[in-house]
Amino acid sequence: MNLTFYREPDMYWGLGAYGRKKKLTAAKSALVEVRNPDNHSEDTTSEWKKSDYTMKDWLKHLQDIFDIPQIEDIWFKENSSEFDIGDIKEALGNATEFYIENTGCMIFSQMILEKFFPIESLTINTRNFRDSKIPPSLLIQNHTYLSIYKTGENVVPITLNQLLLINSKDINVESLQITSKQINEFIKLWQQGSNPRMEHLRFKYYNIEEDDVMKGIKHEVIPYNQRRLFQSTGLAEPYEIDGGFDFYSMNGVKATIEFNWDWYSFYFDMFVWFDHCVVES
Repeated sequence: MNLTFYREPDMYWGLGAYGRKKKLTAAKSALVEVRNPDNHSEDTTSEWKKSDYTMKDWLKHLQDIFDIPQIEDIWFKENSSEFDIGDIKEALGNATEFYIENTGCMIFSQMILEKFFPIESLTINTRNFRDSKIPPSLLIQNHTYLSIYKTGENVVPITLNQLLLINSKDINVESLQITSKQINEFIKLWQQGSNPRMEHLRFKYYNIEEDDVMKGIKHEVIPYNQRRLFQSTGLAEPYEIDGGFDFYSMNGVKATIEFNWDWYSFYFDMFVWFDHCVVES
C-alpha cells in the first residue's frame, strides 16, 4: 500500500529548527494505492478527501482503517532536511526502523538521531557525518540492528577500534578495509569479553585469508553440508549457516565464523550462539 499526501506544492515555508523549513500543513486529500504483487490487474487507486484533517489525523485515520498499530519504518532521503524535524516527529511519532540516507545536511541528520532517540533499528549513510566518520556516541548505543554504508564508494571508513565500540546486537557494515590480522585480533578480543551484546556481525571484505583469520584460535571446522539455523533478535526469519568455524569465548559462549560469497562480493559472518539465538532443527 502506498499513500501520497502532497501531489501539489501546497506546503508553505515557515520558521522551524535552524531557520526556514517546509511545514507539514494539513493535506486536503490522500491518494491511496493498494497493490497486489502477484496480479497487478487487481491494483486499485482511490482519492480520499478530508479538508479538516492534519497530517497526524490522516495517519491515525488510515492506521485505524487498515489495522496498522504503529509506523514500522521511517526513511529520510535527499532534500528531507528542507522539512522541520519537529513537525515530522509530531506527525509520525516514533517507529521501530529508521533509514537515514544522504539527507544533504549533517546538522539535520544529527537532529534525527536526537529527536527519535532511542532508535531500535538504524541503517545510516556515513555521508551524514563530517569526513564520513561515525561518532563514537552513535556506535555505543544499544541498537538491536545497526547497518552502516557509504554511497559512491565501496569502503566504509571504520577502524578496528571503532568496531570494538559497537554495542548493537546485529551489525552490518557494507564493506570494511580490514586485514586478516585485524579480524584475528577482533575475534581474540571478543573471546576476552569485547562486544558483549553482539549476536551477529557481517561485512564485505577483500583480500582476506581464512587461515590467517583463525590463526592461534582453537576452533572446530564444521562440514559445509551441516546446516544450522540462527535466530538474531528482531529478525523474522533465521539465518542459515552452512558449515563454518566454531570456537568459544572465555565465558564458554560458542561462536561461528562463516566465509560466504556471491557473484559480486565476499562476506564475513560471525554468529554468537546465545541461548535465544539457537533454533532447534
